[in-house]
Amino acid sequence: MEDKIIGIDIDDTLNYSSDIIREYIIRYSNNYSNDNYLINNIDKIMRGISFDEIINSFFRDYCMEMASQMKIKENAKEVIDKLKEIGYKIYIITARSNNYYKNVDEFCNNYLKNNDIYFDKLITAQEHKLDVCKKENVFLMIDDSIDTCELLNENGINGLVFNSQINIEKTTTCDRVDNWNEIYDYVKNKKYECKKLISLTKNKNI
Repeated sequence: MEDKIIGIDIDDTLNYSSDIIREYIIRYSNNYSNDNYLINNIDKIMRGISFDEIINSFFRDYCMEMASQMKIKENAKEVIDKLKEIGYKIYIITARSNNYYKNVDEFCNNYLKNNDIYFDKLITAQEHKLDVCKKENVFLMIDDSIDTCELLNENGINGLVFNSQINIEKTTTCDRVDNWNEIYDYVKNKKYECKKLISLTKNKNI
């Protein structure tokens, strides 16, 4: 089988990040303003929308501390190991960058290895992921960002949305999964190919 590369996001896909970030915002909000500014903007912060200097300061102060406490999602390690066994390469592709991390590559490498997560390649500082997925010939990208997955689908790359508290109420035409066992079923049964065939059939009928 030719190399089949699966891209996997870290935050709220491979691990639980939202709960930790929310906890830290509530705990330390008063350190940055007297009007609960961070608390009042939790949703915007969680979605990464237009960070201002107050939010940037918060992340510079606590990003690495928060990230070190984020737990890997149930069955993620086991499913990634099984995907490797059946011939897939695993690329960890994340928006994490040196904007908030002292040395993002070293931090992420250590985090993945300490949690016994197998990967063939780690690629950091990739906010939108389309260009890197094209460059690396990624055929399936698993991400909690609906915008990212929709952009990938529009450009012929399979984007699979991992449901989270941030995206669950947002509608999308992308396929979605709730857990890592569903990811394994999706990949093993090549449901991405079924979706592509349906899309091609619809286009021919236009």
